[in-house]
Amino acid sequence: MINRKTASVLLGIVSVSLIVYFFMITELRVELSTYFKSEYYLKFSLLIISAMLLNATLLLFRGAKGANLALAIFGYTIVEEIIFDLTGLTSVNMPLFAYIVLFVCALPCIWIAHSNTYNTEKLSIKGLAISLVIGALESLLPILLQKRTDQRLQVVFHSNFLIEGFAIS
Repeated sequence: MINRKTASVLLGIVSVSLIVYFFMITELRVELSTYFKSEYYLKFSLLIISAMLLNATLLLFRGAKGANLALAIFGYTIVEEIIFDLTGLTSVNMPLFAYIVLFVCALPCIWIAHSNTYNTEKLSIKGLAISLVIGALESLLPILLQKRTDQRLQVVFHSNFLIEGFAIS
């Protein structure tokens, strides 16, 4: 069995590598109009997932009591992300190798969290529920925000058109 610090360093190397890769492929725009589009925020979900893995590995490295919860949150987020993407509920546009790498990291994270391998506070039923809910929210929140943002933009553009049309008349 791999000791706690070795496992956390290996997962940390993967997470930092993914953060660098996702940051390199994420297109950052300075245009103000792109900030109000949900597609702009969807680009950062891959960075957030990788940062979740980095956070979990840092907690595991320190042997902190919340390490199992952080590992479970990361693991279930990836599993839910893959399930939602395969069913067509979400569309992350994640490269195939990233799916494979994150899934390969998620399985041991879930196993470590549930088996309490490194004695970093056993994952409770409440912790399991929290990790499932946070994973689902992280996966589905961009889609919910996209629908809400699109509705607001339609109202704003429609009302601006009416105001401008009224002012011209």
